[in-house]
Amino acid sequence: MHGFDFLDDLVLLSVAAVLVILLFQRLRLPPIVGLIVTGLLVGPSGLRLVTQGDVIAVVSEIGVILLLFTIGLEFSIDDLKRLRTIVLVGGPLQVTFASLIIGGSAWVVSRWVGATGLSEQGAVMIGMAMALSSTAICTKMLKDRRELGLPHGRVVMGILIFQDLAVVPMMIVITLLAPTAELLPMDIVLRLATMIGVTMALVVGLRFALPRVIPYVTRTSTPEVLILGGLALCFGTAYVTSLAGVSMALGAFIAGIAIGGSDEGHAIGRVLQPMRDAFTSMFFLSIGLLVTIDWSWMPINLFTALGILLVNTVVVIIVLATLRVNLRTAMMSAIILAQVGEFSFVLAKAGADLQIISAFDLQNMIVSIIITMIVTPTLITIAPWFAERATPVVRFVLPVRRWYERAPERREGLVPLPANTEEPLVTILGGGVLGTNVAQVLGRTRIPYCVLELSPELVGVLRSKGCSVVQGDMTDVSDLERAGIRTATVIIMAVSDHSAMTHGVSMLRRLRPDALIMARVRYAKDAQIVSDRGADVVITEEYESSIQVFVTVLEHLGVSGDVIQDQETAMREDRYGLLARLHRPEGPAPSTPAS
Repeated sequence: MHGFDFLDDLVLLSVAAVLVILLFQRLRLPPIVGLIVTGLLVGPSGLRLVTQGDVIAVVSEIGVILLLFTIGLEFSIDDLKRLRTIVLVGGPLQVTFASLIIGGSAWVVSRWVGATGLSEQGAVMIGMAMALSSTAICTKMLKDRRELGLPHGRVVMGILIFQDLAVVPMMIVITLLAPTAELLPMDIVLRLATMIGVTMALVVGLRFALPRVIPYVTRTSTPEVLILGGLALCFGTAYVTSLAGVSMALGAFIAGIAIGGSDEGHAIGRVLQPMRDAFTSMFFLSIGLLVTIDWSWMPINLFTALGILLVNTVVVIIVLATLRVNLRTAMMSAIILAQVGEFSFVLAKAGADLQIISAFDLQNMIVSIIITMIVTPTLITIAPWFAERATPVVRFVLPVRRWYERAPERREGLVPLPANTEEPLVTILGGGVLGTNVAQVLGRTRIPYCVLELSPELVGVLRSKGCSVVQGDMTDVSDLERAGIRTATVIIMAVSDHSAMTHGVSMLRRLRPDALIMARVRYAKDAQIVSDRGADVVITEEYESSIQVFVTVLEHLGVSGDVIQDQETAMREDRYGLLARLHRPEGPAPSTPAS
């Protein structure tokens, strides 16, 4: 007889998860949904083979801590500075309004149906719990889709950071709501002061200490030292924050940010990735083990989940629009943040333990939360499609249009747009590295151009360099017209958001069927889609990098220039000949430059 009674549960969960995920892959459903469904199948609501034990709960919490630590490694202090408006203004507004609306609705509905079990205190607790999104699901989905660095990914992270910070004050409020609450005002002030002090001390201390210590760990050639050093940093910081009553996941996130963007951070993130994926999978499995479903109440649970998704979506859109976040970015962020998260389980359980809500209310809350989690991967997948089609409709509303039309002039730090005597012949969509380099070359050769860039910070940088640039969204016709789309003979698409590019290419082709449209994509699998939407020339980074590699290798080996040129031409004809499509029959096909 072995001494680990939980091993049989772990083995059963792992085998069942593998089978379900393989099935879901054939159905083209996200693995996260498969993990949650696995927990439902083998848990109390299904075959009742596994229950939510203490060991599984601990393992799942470790997964969330590791996930937030590795996500923090991809950020930096500078990234957080750019998100300060979202964190300090958008986060509080979202949590406050969502809590009030959901809590008030729960209280009104309970009175309307004649239920007397839900008190005002219970409604407040439910509102706060349902206003929190799932950090684990949102960050993992955005990371898997390579969207954490895009505008909507960073907005989502800003809101999530504040929500994690808000958990501690919410727990204090729930303690005050208890029928037998005996917490003194001084205790509340002391807890909040401790939370703020520990958080600030960690940020400052880790910011200065870790960059000096971590190189000693990463410099060694022994992989065990790197793994153990990363785990010590992750869980050590989480432990310190837990002593102050702050979320352990948030502490791990702060530790990741302290070394985020550095070579050492990338090295630690790489070795911890397999361990993070394994523990995170256990977290999603544990979600399905939390609940015993009462099927007679399932219609009400579905209706509740739908209402929560709608309220959270609308609140986030309004809050971000008030902050003048691009409307398309606001809609995508709102859909991603619509679900209810893992910290909501903690708040709900605390409310039940303090007798603020009944055990029956707790189970119904958990079922509704799980429903929102299950549909989240699908919502994230359709978010770009919905935002592309809804943005023009919303912008048609006069107050919204006037609000956004005034936004560029009111943004701080933007110098006036330089007046051009000639209309642009080239419109560049995106002011990143590619867009900036092309703009500078066009400026030196005195070819009239204009750059359209979404980020106001980047617009200010480009204007300080003397570039002709306007701030706007490439999916908005009025912004395109301000960037000279009507007079441009060449349109260069240099954006990173693939969904925006595919939608934008179709729109540009309708607006300017006679213009030469050039698009840059990262992956070969995206090139055909952009070409089919109407791009004349598609430059694929994967192909360009491979061309540069074999040209360099052949030159180093002494192969003649004619042979190298023939091979490069053959590669371009083989690849780009299928992907570059000219809509204008007259004239020779444009040549595709090498990177």
